[in-house]
Amino acid sequence: MKKTMTAISIAALLSAGSFAVAQDAGVGVDAGAGVSVDSPAGSAQVGTDANANANAGNSDNTYGSVISSISGSADVDLSAITDESKVTIVLLSSLQGNAATEASALDEALSAGAEGQTTLHANIEGNETIKAKLEAEGYAASDVVAVKSNADGSLIVYVDDRA
Repeated sequence: MKKTMTAISIAALLSAGSFAVAQDAGVGVDAGAGVSVDSPAGSAQVGTDANANANAGNSDNTYGSVISSISGSADVDLSAITDESKVTIVLLSSLQGNAATEASALDEALSAGAEGQTTLHANIEGNETIKAKLEAEGYAASDVVAVKSNADGSLIVYVDDRA
C-alpha cells in the first residue's frame, strides 16, 4: 500500500511539474471543449471553434442580432459617435442564417417598429460621422434598419441592401 501511495504521489508531482514547464515555455495548452489557454501571456479564448472569434463582429452578423437590435435602435445615443469611433456597417445580405425563413421575421420586426425606424433615420441624419460612413459605402440613413452600440463605444450599423 505504501509503495502504491508513493508511486501515485510521484506521478502527481511529475505531472504538475510537466504542466508548469509547459506553461513557462509558452506552450499553448488545449483544455478541450473549445477552450484554449496560452501561457505565460495569459490570453484565453472560449468558443466552439478557435476561428469563430477571429472576426470580432461575427456574433453580430446574424438575423437574431439585427432583430433584437431593431426595437431599441431609436433610443441609442449616437451623439458620442465621432470620427475616432469605430463604426462597422453590416449588410443584411451578409447575415448568417437561413434568409428564406429568418428574413420574414426580420421584415415583421421592421413593420412593428416602423415608428422607431423614422426616429432612427432622423438620429442618423443628425450624426455627420455615421452619415459620411454610410455615404462612402453608397448608402443613406433611410437604408439603416438598426444600430447596436457596444460597451467599447463602437457602433454596428445594419443596412438593408436587399432591394
